[in-house]
This record gives sequence, structure tokens and C-alpha cells, in this order.
Amino acid sequence: MAKLIEPSTRPQVAALVLVCAACLAIDTGCRYAGARGPDSTNVCTWTMDEFMISHWGSPKDEKSLKLFLGDHINTVIAVPEEVEFCRKHALKVLLAAPGEEAAHYLGDPIVWGYFIIDEPARKKIEYSTLVPRFRRHHDLDPTKPAYINLNREDDVEKFVEMFEPRVLSYDYYQWWEGQEEFFALLERFRRAALAADIPLICWVEAVVVPSGPIPADNQAKIRQSVYCSLAYGVKGIQWWAWRNFNRDAGAVNAELKRLGPVLVKLRSVNVFHTAPVPEGTRAIPNGHWVQSPTKQLVVGLLQDRHKNDFILLANRDHSQSQDAVLRFTRPLAAAKKMDKRTGQWVTLDISKEKDAQETTLHLPAGDGELLKIEWPF
Repeated sequence: MAKLIEPSTRPQVAALVLVCAACLAIDTGCRYAGARGPDSTNVCTWTMDEFMISHWGSPKDEKSLKLFLGDHINTVIAVPEEVEFCRKHALKVLLAAPGEEAAHYLGDPIVWGYFIIDEPARKKIEYSTLVPRFRRHHDLDPTKPAYINLNREDDVEKFVEMFEPRVLSYDYYQWWEGQEEFFALLERFRRAALAADIPLICWVEAVVVPSGPIPADNQAKIRQSVYCSLAYGVKGIQWWAWRNFNRDAGAVNAELKRLGPVLVKLRSVNVFHTAPVPEGTRAIPNGHWVQSPTKQLVVGLLQDRHKNDFILLANRDHSQSQDAVLRFTRPLAAAKKMDKRTGQWVTLDISKEKDAQETTLHLPAGDGELLKIEWPF
């Protein structure tokens, strides 16, 4: 638990904290093979070991808290005064505090990272003015990420180059702003995250209308946003415009809670689309080991650290369900699907079709499934 520090002693304490952080970096070694901390060649960086399910802000009372926990939210944005309330209920915090206050929480497991700012380009804030503040947090705590959320107006390549972040976060609300840029932005931010070897997380809207009655297809649409993003390898979903009387996001989060422990350990290898292929994305190449004649699919290929193959299959069509056919041109030993209700792997039926093996999965509107592919030894 953080202790209050007299203002007159804070400079000395801050200096001591920096020394301790440096010692921690030397003693523990790096846990994450991602970007280095700014201006440092021997800094222990951070690993994302839990799938993030987040929301803007934190619960302000017991009623709100019950709804947050009931919807399986595990991380919130909080100021120092809210930390103990979050700690009591096992919520991680993205701490919104300047470096001096953040120093009180060094080594505190409740802290997920340090919130700096949201959407700097939209607010016309120059990156150069934020870099010193960002670096102070990374220098202070080499084991946690400083966090800036971007949006479509931000130059993600410039951001990564200037800040050397430990995590990449962005928002795009396709049901409010238009679907045209949804996949283009997923492509761009995925490339940037992979190039920097850092986790990607994203914001999606929990309600597909900014005001008024919630439409009947709300859950199908937000599922499409989430599962298509998962196919691109994101390791966290952050909800915007969550309404405390609507449980659609909570139903999706219940599945993310089971899928997350696997997804957070996987690295995106490729993402393909079936016809009609959205602009700026790629069709499955001829000769690739997985093929599909089914339309409107996103086929996300992922691997764990042992190079085991996984597929995150998403139904791009939020208006109707469909039976998705996958064909494997290489002989496989088994294909398993994670049961999103139990977290258990279920072996799929595989049939032989000419020179390929084939399986069929039923995908509700906008929904997705995680598959594990097992090859013969």
C-alpha cells in the first residue's frame, strides 16, 4: 500500500526510487523481448501476461463496481485517490498520475501501467512535448508501460519511433465513424506493433449508437468489432460508451475471459480475408495451408512461442450467421476449437475432400472462434 510522503522529502525519495529502479533492472533481467526503454540500453522491460478487458474510468461506488466485475472488466483508468478502492476488489489500474505521485506506487502489483494522455493528434498536441513526460515514467519504472492512446489522426509510425512504447493502443469506432477505415487501421496498427515487437490493444464501442435506444443487432455488431480485432492479434479490448444497463459487452467479455489466457501468449503471423476482400487487406494466397470458399471471413493466423499454429476465425458479416468451411492442404493430426463457455478444447470433425482435409464451423452473426491446429510429428 502506498504511504504518504511529506512534500519536503519528495525530491530525495524520488532520487532513491530511481536508484532502486535501476537496481531492479540489473537484477531481474528483461522479461519481454519488445522495445527498449527510451534512452536506455540495459533496462528491464515489461511483459503483458494477462489479456486486458478495460473501460474508460473506474467505478465510483459499490453499485458501479458490481456492474464492472459482473461484466468481467479487469483493468480501469484511475487516479491515485481511487487506487485503494480498486485494490480492494482486485482491479488493475492504469494510473493517471504525474511521475512524482506515480513514484509512490513503484513495484505495486495493482498498477498495470501509467496513463499519460488520450488521442494527442486530435487534441493538436505535438509529440515532442509529450516525450519527456513519457520517458520520465519509463525511467522511473522499467517494469511497466507508460500509456498513450492514439486514434486515426495519429501518425503511428512516428509515434513508435519517437516514444519507443512498450504497448500500442488505439481507438476507432466503426459503428459511429464509418466502417470504411476499420480494417485499414487494424492493418496499419498491427504492422506497427509487430515491427516494434510490442502488444497491440484497441478500443471498441460497447453500444453502436451514441445516444437513444440500443438496436437489436448491437451485440452482433460489437462481436464483429471484437472478433475481427482478435484475428489481428490484439491482446486487449477496451470499451467505450459502455452503458450500465446493457449487458452486451459483458457477454463478450465472459468469452474473452476464457480466450484471453491463450490469446495473450500468441503472436500474429498473418491475417487474410475471404471474398469480397476489403480494400487494403489480403486474400488467402493460393497454395497456403489453409483455404476457405466461405465469404466474409477474417482468418487470423497466430503462433505461440513453440511455433504451434492457431487460427482466430471471425465472421465479418454482422447481419447473419454462416457455416464456415476451412480446408487444410497439409495433412493435420487434429483441429480443436476452444469452447468459449468452458475454456476447454474440443476436437473438431475432419473430413477428407480430394487432396485436402476439411472442417465446418457454425459462426453466428459477427462471431468468431479460436482454433488450435495440431500437425503430425
